[in-house]
Amino acid sequence: MRAEPSVIDRLPDGREEGRKRPSGTMKAALPPRPGLGARLLGWLSPRPRRATVPASGTEAAGPDGRESTRSMAARLIADDRYSFVLLADASGRVTEPDALAAWKVLGSQMAMVPAGNVPVIRCDGSLDVVDLGGFFMDRFAVTNRQYLRFVQAKGYDDLEIWPREVWPSVARLTDRTGRAGPRDWEHGKFPAGRGEHPVVGVCWHEAVAYARWVGKRLPTAAEWQKACGWPEHLGGGTCNRYPWGNVFEPARANVSASGSGHTAPVGDFASGATPNGIYQMTGNVWEWLDDPLETIPCLPGESFQPWKPMRRILGGAFDTYLPGESACQFITGQGELDRRDNIGFRCVLPLDQLRPLP
Repeated sequence: MRAEPSVIDRLPDGREEGRKRPSGTMKAALPPRPGLGARLLGWLSPRPRRATVPASGTEAAGPDGRESTRSMAARLIADDRYSFVLLADASGRVTEPDALAAWKVLGSQMAMVPAGNVPVIRCDGSLDVVDLGGFFMDRFAVTNRQYLRFVQAKGYDDLEIWPREVWPSVARLTDRTGRAGPRDWEHGKFPAGRGEHPVVGVCWHEAVAYARWVGKRLPTAAEWQKACGWPEHLGGGTCNRYPWGNVFEPARANVSASGSGHTAPVGDFASGATPNGIYQMTGNVWEWLDDPLETIPCLPGESFQPWKPMRRILGGAFDTYLPGESACQFITGQGELDRRDNIGFRCVLPLDQLRPLP
């Protein structure tokens, strides 16, 4: 079984609809508008600039009147959208210095999880062995400061990165003051002093939209369990329950037993990181996964059937009381539109989508 394709491959095509034609013109089918990913790749290529005087602080045009490819690549990297610079399809349009700069940022923000098999606990409690390709996973949950860039870039207004069926709900995804953004923000800003805390109060669809905006996607349950449990072939191929092993140690994670009672900065609890340096896969906040939650095992021969669309969450949070609930094999979920103060997310990037490693 293979992991699902990157969200880069699943972006809507952005087809234009309902455009009025001048009276008397011939009816003709409108060509499809390139999706967000395709247009970003096009923007990486040099192109003519408009015949206007550049505003102060903008990138200057080159001698041929074309915008510098490096300027666009630098802007993408600065917005944590470096994955677009590293796409294999963009290799011919990106300079080597820009690619190296993007790899440097990726290395600081993401960790590689090698290809291999992983035993996955399915929603019905059964065990399945999944063969995964290599992928990168965010070292830290997405922070308030990172999510602010998405909000300021009008990500809530870009319907291309939101599934059509959720369009009527996007207008209700607001902060306390009615501005687009996470539930506990005000006036489009996160709470003071919490820039490096994980963003919370976002539903599954908001997490998906952000992931698409940065050129990544949410992890699957198989990817999560491989990154968190770190199964080693020479050790028998079984997953650990926690990033550090099979015995729960409250000092390694921000859970109820730790006593904080609230979220912590994403770089805290370093002793609880995975062997390759992924932080807080246990504790701090639950994290959205790509997988739907279709059933939950209960007593033998019984199962719980969700009454509304739900997605799996994993990892436990600052208010998780039972240690077993923060293990990487625990089965639970939340409604796709639910916005909780203990659920955040992180993203992954499949290795086969990228240019060769430097």
